[in-house]
Amino acid sequence: MKKSLNLLLGLSLAILCFCCDPDKEPLTPTVPATGAITPVGTSEGPVQTASIGPAGGTIQSADQRLTISIPAGALTESKTISIQPIGNHCPAGAGQAFRLTPHGLTFAKAARITFQYNEHEVNGSAPEALQVAYQTDKGHWQAPVVKGLDTTIHTVTVETTHFSDWALFKRMFINPLTAIVDPGSKVQLDVFETVAQTSSDDELVLHLPVRTDAKHLDRWQLTGEGTLTPNKTSADYQAPSSIPATNPVAVSIFLKVSVTIEGREYKDIRLISNVYVAPEGISVQIDGGDWRTFPGGANINANHNVVTGKIGSESASVIWKGAPNGTYHWTKSTDVAFNLLAGPMIYQHIYGTQATVSGGSLKVDDSHPDWALGTFILNPAGWIRTSTPLDPMGTANIKGVFRMKRVQ
Repeated sequence: MKKSLNLLLGLSLAILCFCCDPDKEPLTPTVPATGAITPVGTSEGPVQTASIGPAGGTIQSADQRLTISIPAGALTESKTISIQPIGNHCPAGAGQAFRLTPHGLTFAKAARITFQYNEHEVNGSAPEALQVAYQTDKGHWQAPVVKGLDTTIHTVTVETTHFSDWALFKRMFINPLTAIVDPGSKVQLDVFETVAQTSSDDELVLHLPVRTDAKHLDRWQLTGEGTLTPNKTSADYQAPSSIPATNPVAVSIFLKVSVTIEGREYKDIRLISNVYVAPEGISVQIDGGDWRTFPGGANINANHNVVTGKIGSESASVIWKGAPNGTYHWTKSTDVAFNLLAGPMIYQHIYGTQATVSGGSLKVDDSHPDWALGTFILNPAGWIRTSTPLDPMGTANIKGVFRMKRVQ
């Protein structure tokens, strides 16, 4: 917890432009500052280029997470427009940042920059609390007014007349964004808001975070097992003594403020932090019985991700191909697979004589820098008993959760 908080306090953030209820005070900066300066991001992927002229045009990043739309009349002659993925050093940055070139180019009409966000990039926060900022030539960050928010296709849009390094960031959040606790343990969650001052062109200059004022907070809410004890701008979560049925547990704080984007008011905003309750290892429950935890490790890479644990000759493993964040369904091959060797019993993600693929899914979470996190369900899993020729096959319902140290 202290390590996570220290990292966040080392960041500089930007203010959440909320509109308070009419009978409440406005959310105003409480800490004077001159703007935080961060390093310039370095290259992290291939450059995408397009020639765009007076008729306008559109270009996307290679991962399609960023879209630039240049309107007709913005340029007087054709220009080579480039998008370069870079490291995100924006305070409270979320996901990939991008370098848009040529720097120094000025548009006669504003271009639209649209970031697409995913579930992981909203951890600890809310879509309404996302904003886009650019880094100036002096190294600090400024955030223009948000021109569009689409919570269905997960996009945030701003307008600009120039290029620079651009990034998505969180404007208000719960710390830690994702918490991990052992069964029976406790974690403190704190709410931070960011502060900023308005620059000469009415953009926000990003600064350091402070604990939010309690007057901006409504109520805490716990979804899942355990107990939650609120204390002004923080709350203590006490985990149950065993792994809960629903994992992760969700801790939310509802805000007393709303945000208006292009005439639409967003109310009932809540920030959500996920709390995984699990011992270190891969834990498995069969047919609602006792949980069993297998210590081990995780090898997470771009090709094949493996989480495996072992106790003596018994072991459990989960394997998947793809990103370390998202939801996957079991496959007949080993692309997404589960195996449990428990004495004479072998449990797998395939069942029956026809090798039917198990129902359920694997959900993996890449939000923590040190831990590989995930939950899984097999409904049903298939089993084979190797110690007897009688009734050697059957099915069982399996639930699991893993919390594994990443292999460096």
